[in-house]
Amino acid sequence: MSALVDFFFLSLYFFFNKILFCYFITIFVFCYLNSISWSGLYFFFDSSIYLVLVYMSIFILGLICLSEKKTMLIMLAEVLIIICLFFFVSINMLMLYIMFELSIFPILIMILGYGSQIEKISASYYLVFYAIFCSSPFLYVYFTSTYSVFFAYYNVIMSWEMVFFLSLCFLVKFPVYFLHLWLPKAHVEAPTTASMLLAGLLLKLGTGGYLRIMMTYNNVYLLSWIMISFLGMILGSFLCIFQSDAKAVAAYSSIVHMSFVFFSLLILCKASKLGGIMMMVSHGYVSTLMFYLIGEFFHQSGTRLMSYLSGFMLSSMMLFYMMIVVFLCNGGLPPSLSFFSEFLGLTSMFLLYKSFFSLLFFYFFVSFYFSVYILSSSMMGSVINNFFLWVFAYMLPGIILMFNFFWLSLLC
Repeated sequence: MSALVDFFFLSLYFFFNKILFCYFITIFVFCYLNSISWSGLYFFFDSSIYLVLVYMSIFILGLICLSEKKTMLIMLAEVLIIICLFFFVSINMLMLYIMFELSIFPILIMILGYGSQIEKISASYYLVFYAIFCSSPFLYVYFTSTYSVFFAYYNVIMSWEMVFFLSLCFLVKFPVYFLHLWLPKAHVEAPTTASMLLAGLLLKLGTGGYLRIMMTYNNVYLLSWIMISFLGMILGSFLCIFQSDAKAVAAYSSIVHMSFVFFSLLILCKASKLGGIMMMVSHGYVSTLMFYLIGEFFHQSGTRLMSYLSGFMLSSMMLFYMMIVVFLCNGGLPPSLSFFSEFLGLTSMFLLYKSFFSLLFFYFFVSFYFSVYILSSSMMGSVINNFFLWVFAYMLPGIILMFNFFWLSLLC
């Protein structure tokens, strides 16, 4: 545990300076790029997937430190980054669960402390209720099993009831359809920083935990889970069209893409798993930049209504180009990571479930339609915003990472 103690005290030393904290986290992770295991029982890079997620958390923290002006929100973001870093590199399932639940509290404080409407109380109730109700069965499965305390993966044959209880904890953070109601409410009431952390990082905790229990699905009937993922993809896409709040559109778009990640992982083959992980990585960057754009529009105009989302082309041409790239990547623009992840998931599904191929037409059509709908709404109209060049400068690294094929070579 010496590595854990050293990292904790070093992070506290740089905690109150956001620039030094970003440098510390970046150097600390890059120093262990080629290390598969760290000294001590806590830290363990057992897969490149978690290493990629750590780099994503560094990018989100850097964007927040550059764009956010409130010191307390930056400190809460730093706390969440440390918790997520411990989650990604933990080999202890109990500590994994503890960090998984601790990640809720910084977001909860952001919503309650910095939300602008009274509905933030009901959004916090939804967040806490779903977390407690869906995560408690995990402890039941853990303590009734006879596995070692430091067991990192569930790779045993279990009954479908136990698999259901075990996966319920992580599925609420995807979130799958029917467990998704807390996410749009939390996004709408949260400040921009909390929304970026929610979509870019907190949803990846559910995927990271789900990857550790996937081997229990080898003996379980999966068609019901596949149908739920299809419902999330298709119904979530239709819900995006009927939203009047731009932040709600981005929130339901996150549900759509994470449902696709869930669907790809359920096929249980190497190509589909790679496609799901690539979609997860791509969604982390795309959704972060989407919420950043919507947040900057809200800070300039004071509204998030789709009917007022206009004038981007006339106010800032460079920012409008960035917006085109972000929202088209949200719809699967080639050669982005979203396109290749959807291609891998589609081909894997076609090889195994040919009867479901026609259903994906609605997903691809509607998901691309609402991305173009947002672009057409924001393109023309009266100029009510004056965006500065630094908004474009902050977004440029994320644009590059959305087309970065280094992740593909690392994950293969």
